[in-house]
Amino acid sequence: MTTAFDPAAHGFYLTGSINVPSVPEAFELVGTRLQPGGVTRVPDGEPGDRANWVLTQADHFLANPTLDVVDGKARVRAGTPVTFPAVDYHTAAIDSYHRFLDARSSGVLEADSRFLVSIPTPFNAVNSFVEFDSQVEVAHAYEQELRLTVLAIQDAIAADDLAIQFDIPTELATVEGWFANPYPGNEAVFAATARLAAWVGEGADLTFHLCYGDSKFGASPFMGDPPDAEAAARGGRHVLPRDASAIVTVANGLSRHVGRRINAFQAATVADWTRRAHWRPLADLAVEADTEFFLGLLHAQDGADGARHRAQLAAEFLPTFGLSTECGLGRHSASQLDVVLDAWSALTAARQPALVAD
Repeated sequence: MTTAFDPAAHGFYLTGSINVPSVPEAFELVGTRLQPGGVTRVPDGEPGDRANWVLTQADHFLANPTLDVVDGKARVRAGTPVTFPAVDYHTAAIDSYHRFLDARSSGVLEADSRFLVSIPTPFNAVNSFVEFDSQVEVAHAYEQELRLTVLAIQDAIAADDLAIQFDIPTELATVEGWFANPYPGNEAVFAATARLAAWVGEGADLTFHLCYGDSKFGASPFMGDPPDAEAAARGGRHVLPRDASAIVTVANGLSRHVGRRINAFQAATVADWTRRAHWRPLADLAVEADTEFFLGLLHAQDGADGARHRAQLAAEFLPTFGLSTECGLGRHSASQLDVVLDAWSALTAARQPALVAD
């Protein structure tokens, strides 16, 4: 007997954004195209300004009266304690949760759906807006206000309806070596992230989005500077992760430091990982047995066939995982979104048996 991996067997993970203009349309898309048997944690699609991810926090740093701003970056002002105004992820989350309840009660979403709220960590915020030497101090001050908004979300949303996802691309890129580390080593990065995880009550799901950005777009802080004019004109990722090593390092590190259950990891991967060597590090994954793992194997450029091929390779080293795209569905054009949705339909319609005879 030989094992044939079914890439749709363990569901589909959404990281937050969806390329639709409104929250009700996001729930409608999930309910009609990605359920049943696919998505259980349902985000609101992050429409409008929230599609800009951590950039929505810019004024907290660049218009902060307790920080100095030099050449577009904030830094600690000597002799001045760093403070922040209220950080507000909860207002949008609570409003969308009421819409989520309506969608679930009316049958648009499945009865076992949880509402997912995705939040960038302080390290991601300071990496975008703060000078290197000030990042740790400023991140700690920002953390105090971020904690209050995470608690406000949990005060308003029933724990068994809620999943809180922390977005950690800066953490992943730092472990990759693409960014200098302002903390004293990787273990300190994991410990800082674990402090946030401790805010999430046991009844709610805790998940992490291990992201490299999205390789369909032009250069970003997670992609490196273009090495030449040709690469700049082409766009796309300029630094490729060599394999799944950093993903495994981060997931294992958080599993060591986080005291409560981690319900799921979602890990971005790139379409060019088409060799066994790209996936070999997954054999060293040491997360808890009850932690779900989702790999971003589904890419618009090669759809269901590409996902099946990469899944078969990854399954040699990690026997159980679900699927996702590398980043949010909001990072897809309308036509790319259709490709991904059609690919997921094809994968679920042609379910392979767990075992096939030689």
